[in-house]
Amino acid sequence: MKKQFFTLCTASLSMIAMAQSSGVSKIGSLNIQKEVKPAVINLVEGSVRFEDATANNAIDANETCYIFMKVRNDGKGEGLGCKVRLRMTGRTTGITYSDISLPSISVGAEKDVRIPVTAGMNTQDGQVNAIFYVEEPNGFGTDEIQMTINTKAFVSPMLKIVDYAVTGSNGSTLEKKKPFDLQLVLQNTQHGVAEDVIVNVKFPDNVFAIEGDDSKSYHTMKGGEAHSLDYQLIVNNNYTASTIPVEVSIREKHGKYAENRTINLQLNQALASTKIAVDEIAVQRDEIQIAQIGSDVDRNIPQVTIKNEHSFAVIIANENYQTVESVPYARNDGNVFAQYCRQTLGLPESNIHLVTDATLNNMRSQLDWIKEVSKAYNGNAKIILYYAGHGIPDEQTKSSYLLPVDGIGNNTSSAYKLDELYASLGNIQAKCVTVFLDACFSGSKRESGMLASARGVAIKAKAGSVSGNMVVFSAAQGDETAYPNKGEGHGMFTYYLLKKLQETNGDCTLGELSEYITTNVSQKSIVLNSKSQTPTVSAASGLSDWRNIKLK
Repeated sequence: MKKQFFTLCTASLSMIAMAQSSGVSKIGSLNIQKEVKPAVINLVEGSVRFEDATANNAIDANETCYIFMKVRNDGKGEGLGCKVRLRMTGRTTGITYSDISLPSISVGAEKDVRIPVTAGMNTQDGQVNAIFYVEEPNGFGTDEIQMTINTKAFVSPMLKIVDYAVTGSNGSTLEKKKPFDLQLVLQNTQHGVAEDVIVNVKFPDNVFAIEGDDSKSYHTMKGGEAHSLDYQLIVNNNYTASTIPVEVSIREKHGKYAENRTINLQLNQALASTKIAVDEIAVQRDEIQIAQIGSDVDRNIPQVTIKNEHSFAVIIANENYQTVESVPYARNDGNVFAQYCRQTLGLPESNIHLVTDATLNNMRSQLDWIKEVSKAYNGNAKIILYYAGHGIPDEQTKSSYLLPVDGIGNNTSSAYKLDELYASLGNIQAKCVTVFLDACFSGSKRESGMLASARGVAIKAKAGSVSGNMVVFSAAQGDETAYPNKGEGHGMFTYYLLKKLQETNGDCTLGELSEYITTNVSQKSIVLNSKSQTPTVSAASGLSDWRNIKLK
């Protein structure tokens, strides 16, 4: 027994000696290795994706994007001290990022991970390769993942009020104490995304917004995106100016990609009858179209300071008929022509009689007014008569008639005979009588088809006899149709009449006006309608120098 005990003690001493030689001085300092239970971090399959605010799958300049993944702890121990390591190669100018530390991940748990990537204003077009992985302190992290991402240089937005409309009921005018509607169109006219957009609209004192917010905000506006801002306004009797300035200020995130605008409304200006719906416009690069209300001739109407006190205009715009189909855009034709008479030709408001949807009695009454005016001015007055609406022929005599809104399409006794009109105008004493007829007398409608269902073919009606100091511009000749220009919201003839007045500030001769209208209407009708429309001009035989006469 003693021998065995000695041997055991000797062995124990040897172990102690070995422990001492390994740096352990006391037997009590010996450590017993515990069982290791590491975390094992894996990516959840299919969870890796790229997230960007503009949803164009690119890192845009001045944008913060995210690389998203979902990780899971498939090990036996808690995941502590894990980090996402990220590096990028390629077109990395202006792009910043950093490693991120992850919170603890329990056994079997999943965590959503979002790695922020921020691009500066100097980021360039190109691509970057993002290489990333999850590092676990014991070496049980994920493998490297690579992702190729497009980068986009900064593209500026540009916010503008691109158009506006002033509307009311029954083609009325803008008057004090009568509500009217103002529609503004806000659009991002460039391809860059505008952020934090704020629009403020300021009305002058004594002009009140019954409806509509004077401040509107939009989180983002994509390239081409447009919004309609709608207001109902009213002016009280304390407002003394004739012009109503509406100030629109626009701000966006950078404070440099927006244009302010002041819109000057005029008391007594004609009001359009309908609003236009404005929707967001989806666009690609190089395809932005400016949102517009109505036609280019309805905007930027030239304004003159002179007053032509001896010029008078009767404007009849017949659109809504009682027994036959309507004439598209006739009211707009008359309303806008009245604005040109006032603003461009310088006629005082009191010298302009605008009648929409005129009955036969209305039309006769306006002709009586012209006669009285001419008599009062002893032949020194200049007269303008404008008509937009239906014309009809007499099937037997081929005579032409203007159709009032209470007229019957196949009954000429309910219409105003063109020869009667010409005779009355030819007998008045005036410097010049200029007549514009945006109508045809073949029995056809402005758009297509025949006015009276019983009539199957167009009739070549007589043009009528012109006398006195009269010049007559007609939209079409013979059996042709006077077509609309749908894209512009006007009759084809009226559109080019207004366009010439706009381009020349109204300072053109009747000869120049005739050539412009005839050339453009003839060409455009063939292109748009595949049919001829040939405007004609007839002048009284005694008015040999009519080509040198001006409307102003």
